[in-house]
Amino acid sequence: MFAISNRIRTASSMENFKKIDREYCWTDESVNVYGYRCLTSGCMVDQFEKNPIGFKMHNRDNGVVVRWEDFRVDGDKIYAKPVINLKHPDAERTIAEIESGFLNAASCGKIVVLEASNAPELMLPGQKGPTLVKWYPREISLVDIPGNHGALANLYDSDGADLDLADFVKPKTSDMSKSVLLAATVLAALNLSDSASQDEFNQAVQDLADRAAKADELQESLNTVSTELQDLKAETTRTRVQDLIDKGKTDKKLTVALAEKLAKDYAHNPDGLADLISTMPAQTLISGETPDAADLADLQGKDWDTLYQQGHLERVRTQYPDLYEQLRKTKFPESNS
Repeated sequence: MFAISNRIRTASSMENFKKIDREYCWTDESVNVYGYRCLTSGCMVDQFEKNPIGFKMHNRDNGVVVRWEDFRVDGDKIYAKPVINLKHPDAERTIAEIESGFLNAASCGKIVVLEASNAPELMLPGQKGPTLVKWYPREISLVDIPGNHGALANLYDSDGADLDLADFVKPKTSDMSKSVLLAATVLAALNLSDSASQDEFNQAVQDLADRAAKADELQESLNTVSTELQDLKAETTRTRVQDLIDKGKTDKKLTVALAEKLAKDYAHNPDGLADLISTMPAQTLISGETPDAADLADLQGKDWDTLYQQGHLERVRTQYPDLYEQLRKTKFPESNS
């Protein structure tokens, strides 16, 4: 019984429509009669497929005549096949006009514009309006004259509100407007009113040129002074570093090897060098002889524990008593009180 009922419903539904085995191109990327065009790549066919209906000649008042199936994209063209609503009073005439070759075109209506562009690279010859780069139609009608006459002008946003092509076209400033704006900008830069005479204008321009020339001279002088200051600062730094190194050697705080190393490391930091040398004790052997440079430089870089572990602490005590005392005070600060 179920199978019989199902066949009855299927047969009944078949009586309500007739699918025409003929493809209609309903959009491509050419410039339409209104001066703008629609990119096929930006057409959201899936949105239209949710309710793929259409009218005849875009006349909504006469009811739905067609729905569309078998959508196909070929290059920049999108095709579909019409399914005619046999319950529509104009159904038989519509089918006859299709089959006899008098109703040969499909036209998009109520186009929803989600994104449009005025980019020059998207413009084609003869195109005056924008390029729709993201869009979809709400209906596609069967029409007698292709080109969407009377339909493509109907543009809407996603909320269904009317859109004007002017919404997408940037206003162009005329040459005269540009001249007026430029003149006003020049007068403001010269600190002149719009009633200034030609002589006042010429003098203001000359004053501006003189100031510009003087500014160039001042900049050149400033660059020279800046270079001289940098050279003087570098020479002062070199002199101070050398003086500190010489005094360190005179005070027997620096060996020749250590002096050379510090002169290089602190070439641009005389303040740091002064602080370091001030913490260094003078070094002399018990015999009064000048200590070995390499030996002292090696010992000065080690702390109490390291010298003890390496077996050098006793040698420091006997040969470099000042260094030994400094290390002892650092290791046992409580003994200094």
